[in-house]
Amino acid sequence: MPAFQPTADQFRAFRDDPHDGPVTQVNLLKFRVKAEYGPDDPEHGGDEPGGAAYRRYVDAFAEAAAEVGGVCLLYGETERYFIGNGDWDGVLVNQFPTRAAFIATLNHPGYKAMSRHRDAGLLCQDLITIRPDIHTA
Repeated sequence: MPAFQPTADQFRAFRDDPHDGPVTQVNLLKFRVKAEYGPDDPEHGGDEPGGAAYRRYVDAFAEAAAEVGGVCLLYGETERYFIGNGDWDGVLVNQFPTRAAFIATLNHPGYKAMSRHRDAGLLCQDLITIRPDIHTA
């Protein structure tokens, strides 16, 4: 079932996993039809699609992730379903050198400011973590 944030148990399981190598995250994204900014946000009351708001989050998150060795490998809105009948609007794939690096990004001093764009644009998501076992150049 899609969600907006991890449960406390999901976060602890991720944080406490003993694997200390790279972790890749596949985010399946469902955007709001119209971004919903808070009343104190300068974008409040605008007529912007949720995907546009989320893009601002992705851009800022990618910069913060880079500070700890993370990289945004792919971001894009869904073109079509070649197999299956999903209902996702976009995909974001990030890779971090360690779990701690990802958590450091969540604790970045600018995370609260950037996450308002996520909150405004994202309806729900599934986030799948993967331990890469094939490395490409």
